[in-house]
Amino acid sequence: MSQEARYDTHFSSPADVEEFVSVLERFERGEISSEDFRTFRLKRGVYGQRQMDVNMLRVKFPGGIMSAAQLRTAAGVAREYTQYHKGHITTRQNIQFHFVKLADMPEVMGRFDLTGATTREACGNTVRNVTGCPYAGVSGTEAYDITPYMHALVRMCLREEWANNLPRKFKMAFEGCTHEDHAQTAINDVGFRAKIKDGVRGFEVFVAGGLSTSPRPAYRLHDFIPAEEMLARTEAIIRVFDKHGNRKNRARARLKYVMKTLGEAGFVAAYEEEVALLVAAGTLQRPVELPPEETAPAWNDRALAGPRAADDDPQYKEWLRTVDPQKQAGFAAVTIKLDRGDISADQFDQLAELAETFTDGTLRAGNRQNLIVRWVRTEYLPHLFTALQQIGLADLGSNTIHDVVSCPGADSCNLAVTHSMSLAKHLTRFLKNAGKSADSVELARTADIKISGCPNSCGQHHVAAIGFHGTVRHVGEGKQVPEYQLHLGGGFDADGVQFGRHIVKIPARRAGEALLRLLDLYRDEREDGEDARTFFRRVTKEDVVEALGDALLDSQFTNLRDDDIFDLGQERTFDVAIGRGECAA
Repeated sequence: MSQEARYDTHFSSPADVEEFVSVLERFERGEISSEDFRTFRLKRGVYGQRQMDVNMLRVKFPGGIMSAAQLRTAAGVAREYTQYHKGHITTRQNIQFHFVKLADMPEVMGRFDLTGATTREACGNTVRNVTGCPYAGVSGTEAYDITPYMHALVRMCLREEWANNLPRKFKMAFEGCTHEDHAQTAINDVGFRAKIKDGVRGFEVFVAGGLSTSPRPAYRLHDFIPAEEMLARTEAIIRVFDKHGNRKNRARARLKYVMKTLGEAGFVAAYEEEVALLVAAGTLQRPVELPPEETAPAWNDRALAGPRAADDDPQYKEWLRTVDPQKQAGFAAVTIKLDRGDISADQFDQLAELAETFTDGTLRAGNRQNLIVRWVRTEYLPHLFTALQQIGLADLGSNTIHDVVSCPGADSCNLAVTHSMSLAKHLTRFLKNAGKSADSVELARTADIKISGCPNSCGQHHVAAIGFHGTVRHVGEGKQVPEYQLHLGGGFDADGVQFGRHIVKIPARRAGEALLRLLDLYRDEREDGEDARTFFRRVTKEDVVEALGDALLDSQFTNLRDDDIFDLGQERTFDVAIGRGECAA
């Protein structure tokens, strides 16, 4: 049974498109101020770029679930309305389309509306896309499938004024697995982890987590709540934010600052007041209707009709290392590694065909900017690998150190300092051609690398074993060097999350050589059985600085190189150009 058959995955409304057309026309006639229109368009997923004549459009996919029809629509939009004919998967399971003209937005929205996808509340001071574990329903360690609960929460908040006229953005996530927090609940405003207690489904609830310039781990609000109380208690948390959030200073407006201002006891008291109102109204318990049990998709002879990889093909065997067996015997979940989260128009079409041939007609996005194909019969795997090779999507190393995550950076974002996407390409090349450091790269295989073009952490650099965020150094005579602040040892564990430590700043063009020296340090100094993240969590700053050596710029700039004043991928000398941000990610 397909995902679309099990769940109502349609979140769109023709009225949203009609409203956008009407308000856009009023704005063009001068009847609405640019600031009022800015607020309006953000709530409809239209985000300004540093290029003044184009915009970014963000399309929401709760839990990252995308149908073949939606993938084909994405293909058409990328091909017809974007400058570079591609889309971008984000760390919150959205698709973003950059360089889209404002006049084309109604047409693009209308196309996605027909497939059930919406841009409503994808940006702005709203409840953003609700994310979920991409392995929900197929993981061998999950308590139960969180998908229907996630969808119920999306529907409760979507288009509701009380949930979407907030002091700042509001992010929520659901996780069902016990072996890993794929949904990153510990860094969300509200995070739900599925649990079963005395035979009753429920959730462990975390609140007030977040990243940006002042990361904060989420606070455990409840060890367990029954599942039928999840919706009402979430409403209570959102209403606390609505009442106590800072509407004067956007830099201090997230839920984590409400927790900081009120203190844990004060926050809990404010929350309990809201819960008491819901109890008095008799609306605390709101059962979620569960769909039929998920069943395997029907056998498809087309899956075995094409060419297949040989069982002893070295590339196929390496690719199999990142294929995850499902709890359903005979099936696997396959991660498609994307280059920095990008998908071309043609690849969107090809993925739609692949989803209908090899699985149930859907894919799920993950927060490492990849796509997960679930319910793949194990006998299909060599055919699927070959099919992915044919469309350029069989890159090896998904969910390893080779799978570098990056925000769009200064290619399009007003807030970005550096071109983070170019750094991701640069580091990937160094990892692939590591030479004498190849053994270091393999030893550090389980580490992750995440990059943001500024401190705001859209690329989630705080929670990476090796993280980078863009910054700048002035070196005299009007010269500026693009640099990256190195963060080490971040990530998720049984206790929640640990944020990486600030270590040192590295000139952008030296980052590749610095990374290999860092990995060599791990190879040479690790303890027996110590993984890379644990090592980077404990290694001293002094040891790192010594290992990096002349890959760093000295304090007197005596080792300044001619190319240090150029950002990666750029031919003009570096000059910071930061504009007004519009709440990215």
